[in-house]
Amino acid sequence: MFEALQDTPIEGRWRQQTMPAPIAIAIIRRPKIGMVEQSEASYLLIRRAGAPYQGRWALVGGKWEFGETLVTAAVREVSQETGLDAEFVALHGIVSERLGPAESEGSGAAHFLLFVCQVDVQDGEAREQQEGAVAWFTSRQIDDLHLKQAIVASDYVMLQRFAGAARIPYHEADLLQRPVAGDSGPASERLARFEEAG
Repeated sequence: MFEALQDTPIEGRWRQQTMPAPIAIAIIRRPKIGMVEQSEASYLLIRRAGAPYQGRWALVGGKWEFGETLVTAAVREVSQETGLDAEFVALHGIVSERLGPAESEGSGAAHFLLFVCQVDVQDGEAREQQEGAVAWFTSRQIDDLHLKQAIVASDYVMLQRFAGAARIPYHEADLLQRPVAGDSGPASERLARFEEAG
């Protein structure tokens, strides 16, 4: 089935995709606080209002916009989906996620390239935005969601594999192009920045 996914007609694809969509995903962990307030760590999830994954709990995140750094995309998505101010901590994993038509709830086949990040959030209450309701869940509660098939299956596994995992080095490169006079060859470029992010 997945080997033939690239043969899916454009009209049978989520938003008529022609290539994988880059997505910044955020693992947002609230640490355990004292004995009384909170006895174990919890994670912020969103209940997706739209397809794909409509009605299921998922990690916070969304489309990495053209021209953004990954840091900017992750922080912006957290703000847009939860109302919280966030700080990028690290990239923990990269996942190529493909959905066959049956799994995408009527929205067609899809392909995403997920950049799984850890972010810290500032004090404040997470608030529902346009993308869906948000709530904090302990690991045990997330296990229950998984048993009820109420969380996106790949997001559940990403939490298991990447929460607390080692960071992956992530670098940003910016190049400036200079056109060559006439048509004598390719444009030259100058490296403006190459540095580790996060």
